[in-house]
Amino acid sequence: MRFLKIIFTLMLCTGSVFPVCAQDLEAKVTTHKLKNGLTVLITERHEAPIFTAAYAFKVGSVDEVSGITGVAHLFEHMAFKGTTKIGTKDYQKEKVIMDQINSVGREISLELIKGNNADKDKLKNLKEKFSQLDKEQKKFIVKDEIFTIFNNAGGSGLNASTGADYTQYYISLPVNRFELWCLVESERMKDAVLREFYTERSVVQEERKQTTEANPIRQLSELFMSAAFIAHPYGHPIVGWSSDINSITLEEAYDFKSKYYVPNNCVISIVGDVTLKAVLPVIEKYFGTIPSGKETRTLRTTEPQQLGERRISLSANAEPMLLIGFHKPAFPSKDDAVLNVISGVLTSGRTSRLYKNLITERQIAFNIAAGSTPGQRYDNLFVFQASPRSPHTNEELEQAIMEHLDKLKTEPVTPEELQKIKNNLEANYIRGMKSNQGLAMMLMRYQLLFGDWKMYLKMKETINSITPEDIMSAAKKYFVHENKTTAFLIKKSK
Repeated sequence: MRFLKIIFTLMLCTGSVFPVCAQDLEAKVTTHKLKNGLTVLITERHEAPIFTAAYAFKVGSVDEVSGITGVAHLFEHMAFKGTTKIGTKDYQKEKVIMDQINSVGREISLELIKGNNADKDKLKNLKEKFSQLDKEQKKFIVKDEIFTIFNNAGGSGLNASTGADYTQYYISLPVNRFELWCLVESERMKDAVLREFYTERSVVQEERKQTTEANPIRQLSELFMSAAFIAHPYGHPIVGWSSDINSITLEEAYDFKSKYYVPNNCVISIVGDVTLKAVLPVIEKYFGTIPSGKETRTLRTTEPQQLGERRISLSANAEPMLLIGFHKPAFPSKDDAVLNVISGVLTSGRTSRLYKNLITERQIAFNIAAGSTPGQRYDNLFVFQASPRSPHTNEELEQAIMEHLDKLKTEPVTPEELQKIKNNLEANYIRGMKSNQGLAMMLMRYQLLFGDWKMYLKMKETINSITPEDIMSAAKKYFVHENKTTAFLIKKSK
């Protein structure tokens, strides 16, 4: 599930090999900051004549306000529509029609906001006019030209995603296409045109219907997050609330873009068969002239301390499932690392405590997982997701999970069990850095979210320092009823 970011995919490993890899990595990564504030990370790997480029803007659903939720996700879609030079046969002629479409689209938005009180005849006429203008605009559009350019250049894996904390774009290309990548992506950064905005808005609305409103598990996740976060915008769904998607205007989207999609709010990570001497002048040439933006706003809202357990339920034509969440601090807090280790102890692999006891031995659960969600920029949640095995119930499974959490408070984890989890975490991170894409995205995320990719090394040091006493202390502090939010998916009776 996209909702639950399980950060552990544990693998077998013995011994401690990370320090050697860390030293090697520090020697290979160069950090360079352009005058406009854009940060560039360059890592040389000469195994094959290819490179991966990943870049991200520090903007996600957490940066949205009520009324425009979903705009970051919508802009991710729009970023592939092209620029004044890409995706159009004649931009000047197209713009005349786009301006008319914007006027009609804004009127439609204002009418849709009225809900059941909307003038249906007016909406019908506006939509007919919009459809006619849309047909006229399509005569000038070169559909998916960005995809075509990169595919013809031998690119692979072109994609993007939006989360709570950031929006990222990435691709792998032959190294002799590096300047082409700089040309296209710098154009997107400085000159993106939100063409077909209102059409794409309808596409996102349909996406929400199919992936959330028609999916009981995602519905439950959405209810769970909004119950856990009553003040902080981590409670916003990434895709946005339906009424907001309907009402976001093109002007609001451009305003959001001008605030956040700027060089000084971006990190680029290049990994592959490149040299600093060759690529840095090209990056300066294409990205260095893009104007920096104003400093982004500081989020002032913090989630108030939870004073009592919150419980919600959803009845649907689906099998039972439960979510249990506890508020916790985010990285670089040591408690964040301790809870990551607890996740490994309880749910990672067939020999983990909950898998072995609840799935294998007692057979009261089909599956169980744990991890931190929805982001890392601010204090977040430690969440369990599990499904009971019939005839067992959500209530039985919840009680069994809580019994294990209570056990952590009074019985120290054995040194052998703790070391195994540390080794597995180490192996997972090393494996993740083996590919150009994995390394590029890891470096990019830490630099973007925490101001220095080397915070990754601090995280590893913190994990290696965790003791059984740290685990007991964290369990006592966070796994308490007044800090707990629980959500049940209940199967409807026939």
